Amino acid sequence: MVKRDFVLAAAVAVTVVAGGVFMAWYNNKVVLPTTDPIARYTQEPGNPLSFMSNWDGPNYLQITQHGYTSVSQTNFFPLYPIATRVVHFIVSSPVDAALIVAWLCFVGAIYFYLKIVKYIFNITNNSEAFLGLLPFILFPTAVFLIATYPESLFAFLSLGAIYSAMRRNFLTATGFLLFATASHITGLLVLAFVVLILLEQKVNIWKVMATVIVGSLGLVSYGLYLLSRFHNFFAFISSQESHGWLHGDYLHLLASAGLFNVIFILLLILAAAYWWSRRKSLSIYSLLFLLIPLVGRQFGGFNRYVLLAIPIPLMLYGYLRNKKVGYLIAIVVLSVVWAYFLFQYAAGYNGG
Repeated sequence: MVKRDFVLAAAVAVTVVAGGVFMAWYNNKVVLPTTDPIARYTQEPGNPLSFMSNWDGPNYLQITQHGYTSVSQTNFFPLYPIATRVVHFIVSSPVDAALIVAWLCFVGAIYFYLKIVKYIFNITNNSEAFLGLLPFILFPTAVFLIATYPESLFAFLSLGAIYSAMRRNFLTATGFLLFATASHITGLLVLAFVVLILLEQKVNIWKVMATVIVGSLGLVSYGLYLLSRFHNFFAFISSQESHGWLHGDYLHLLASAGLFNVIFILLLILAAAYWWSRRKSLSIYSLLFLLIPLVGRQFGGFNRYVLLAIPIPLMLYGYLRNKKVGYLIAIVVLSVVWAYFLFQYAAGYNGG
């Protein structure tokens, strides 16, 4: 069963990567990409895959090659640059190394998401599980799973932690969390989700506490590094402020909300309502994502962060699995919006 799940995950990942890269490449031949140097990776002009590293992508590649040279970079968490640097010892191109890490982790993310779908909906058939997978891999901002972003690494680690917690394997969940909290600031939301799952599964409270302590060590280790490097344990928060977070008021937040921001907020609320009577951990986890714009007081990156709000795609599948026409319409709509985000990103017009 494990082998079949892995083969399916690898086949899906290869198909999505190959299709996505080709579509983005062809779109850039037809639609003029942005000339804004801030939005594009310009260090390897001869690399045919450089268009898969825009916006935040070059920042991660800069850290990969030169480390953290200023506080303003510290909002980019370290695990993805570290993993990319390891591959970069073998592969000469930084962007190729970063894509290899992302694509390999994409396989792992798909594998664990399939496991979660099977567990929640009590499915043994891979064909049915594949239908449950589609709302996740076609989620609009899932395009960042195949770019030089930490999203695929973070998804792999987070979904591994979530699935392990659902199976009451707190040690494995803790191990995944340890690395997840070193790869993304929203690892804290995943940590909270795993704790909720363990409590829901009636795991011993001391084991739950151990999960919290050890699972948070990824973030703590990063903070200690920042304390040594920049004399500021919370430099990653200071960096967020320099990027416009934690400023402004809520009137400005409301005025700056875009169409997709509003749609994702509504989906989070719907998911919370859908899961409340089914699995409260999924419901509460949905609501936790609303803290991102409320605490940060802006929507920068919110659409991308919601990618790991898996109660949304799980809700879509759970509600539509027996409604063939509705499911087909949802998949078509998701595919169109996924392609839109892909074209916007590859051409340098949208960074998430």
